[in-house]
Amino acid sequence: MEAARSGDPGPLWVTAARQAAGRGRRARTWVSERGNLYSSLLLINPSPQEALHNLPLVVSLGLCEALSTLPSLASAEVSIKWPNDVLIGGRKCAGILIESERLPDGRTAVVAGCGVNVANVPSDTPYPVTGLRQEGCGAEVDEVFAAVAASIEGALAFWDRGGNFAAIRERWIANCAGIGAPCRVNLQDRTMVGTFVGLDREGRLLLKEDDGAIRLVSAGDVFPLGSKSSTPSIQPAG
Repeated sequence: MEAARSGDPGPLWVTAARQAAGRGRRARTWVSERGNLYSSLLLINPSPQEALHNLPLVVSLGLCEALSTLPSLASAEVSIKWPNDVLIGGRKCAGILIESERLPDGRTAVVAGCGVNVANVPSDTPYPVTGLRQEGCGAEVDEVFAAVAASIEGALAFWDRGGNFAAIRERWIANCAGIGAPCRVNLQDRTMVGTFVGLDREGRLLLKEDDGAIRLVSAGDVFPLGSKSSTPSIQPAG
């Protein structure tokens, strides 16, 4: 964001060997020790305002497809948990945080932060986690970054500033975990339970409740029923 405020036109990738103040969604602590990938992509005016909400799905698709191409992971079950966690074998391996800011000159700066567990896996998390080394992938951090950067940039180009979101949505659904399964959605103020039945045309989660009602969810934490993250009091640590 400092680069954007200084006039950088983007796109600009910034990586770190370690983060001293990493954070996840809703300001949650994000464990950021050496040995993993910590990268952020600065974009300036990546799309019209009405399409910016597409970005979490676009970036998560690019990240998922990147990990799928890494050595020893081609046959692994790499998938996306709505809206933007990437799983391997049902366990979280990567996370994304997207933030935006309106600059004084009227431009919109967007930073898409992407963290991937490569050599290290955080402990004491309220959900199953894994890393590339645990999955038998020996790629080094710079190799992982090269794959991630190329794939995310490719997904953004395919998205075409929001003009091709319908096709992005189809690719995202093809890589999604949990469609058709019961889940719990933790919102900031309440919890909902139902069946994850798909995405609407805007990329919002469609949750079918027991009474048959379909609820639209724009933001929230989704977990399979029975997981230890199904209670709203637990906050992710990494």
